[in-house]
Amino acid sequence: MTYDYLLLGGGTSCAYAAVKIRERDKDGTVAILGAENEPPYDRPPFSKYYLWDDAKNIDDFHSKDETFYPQNNVELLLGKCATEIDRTAKKVRCGDGSEYGYKKLLYALGSEPRHLPIPGGESAWVLRSAEDSKRIRNAATKGAKAVLIGGGYIGAELASSLAGRGCEVTLIEAGDKAWARFPSSAASSAVTKELKRKGVNLLTGQKVNAIENGNTVKTDDGSYTGDFVVAGVGASPRIELAAEAGLTPGKSGVLADSRLRTSDQSIWASGDVVEYHDLRIDAPYRIEHHLHAKGSAEHCGMSMAGEDGDYKGLPWFFSDVGDLSMNLRGYPERAARSVLVNDTDEPVVTEVFLFGDGTVAGVVDLRQDYKAQDPIMEKFGELILARAGVDAVPAALGELGIPIPATAF
Repeated sequence: MTYDYLLLGGGTSCAYAAVKIRERDKDGTVAILGAENEPPYDRPPFSKYYLWDDAKNIDDFHSKDETFYPQNNVELLLGKCATEIDRTAKKVRCGDGSEYGYKKLLYALGSEPRHLPIPGGESAWVLRSAEDSKRIRNAATKGAKAVLIGGGYIGAELASSLAGRGCEVTLIEAGDKAWARFPSSAASSAVTKELKRKGVNLLTGQKVNAIENGNTVKTDDGSYTGDFVVAGVGASPRIELAAEAGLTPGKSGVLADSRLRTSDQSIWASGDVVEYHDLRIDAPYRIEHHLHAKGSAEHCGMSMAGEDGDYKGLPWFFSDVGDLSMNLRGYPERAARSVLVNDTDEPVVTEVFLFGDGTVAGVVDLRQDYKAQDPIMEKFGELILARAGVDAVPAALGELGIPIPATAF
């Protein structure tokens, strides 16, 4: 079978690309090809809401209601692991011997969780899929001991969720605090305090040397045993098939232009794997987050169906740890300097980031009232796209009702 549109990966990107294709092309054949047996689902709930509530099921977080696919003639080819992309024949081959032709292909294979390169590192559980989360939830009974490695987004969210379930949680982090590499030090400190408030035993500055018997973590300073061990130490984009197919690589992803087209004009890329030319910073850029997977896929879907144009999406991240909601917009990691506008004990953290030329690079906002964050993100998105200078920031903050220290700017 040859499809007009073959969406490879089976995750969030594929669902949202299919929606945009169908809005513009009612008749073209569409199929989603993925290794998991589950229809496309949104991943963020599986380190948070799914773990909080035993009444939740995996299908509560499907990207689209299951009726969407048959009603829109989108075929689901699930449980099929792609092993080769033959660009000459325009076919994708799978491990079970099946093959599927395409006229246009979306490459959206996402990321693979990293395992620690230490003795016993492969024995640690990871959290990437819905099934991973289900396994953790089943083990996380009240009083169970969990040892987590890595205090980044996933580690901090998981630690908070498990503590909320009544688990005894030990979180081991190599840096000096949770979110050690996060661009806002004030937000990192607030998250660190929140984890401790939730009862998490946060051990910082610890190097993990080995995992013994699948449940005992050895560090330079001690030994920590749990009923289960989970490593949240990042993920690597699944770019092997693209490389084997001869698509031009970037530094860490599949290289694409500002339209999200790869070096093969019949193949688009979205989500974690795509390293696209970002028009705002005029450079290749790759990011990993749910909102990027959704936004970049929607653009690919429109482009594949004939509505071509540049991708103008801006990075927008979110994370929830305990009672705190964090939102990030733009490129704080590329900023030359920042201005901390809010840093209170509530806590409320608002930090504005500026490029070297004085234009707005981004914003980080952390607070309990998550409903207050959307207007902040929207406003700073406008400022970033408009290449607004620092002089525009006080007025923008004033419109948002954010008090500005007299010495801030």
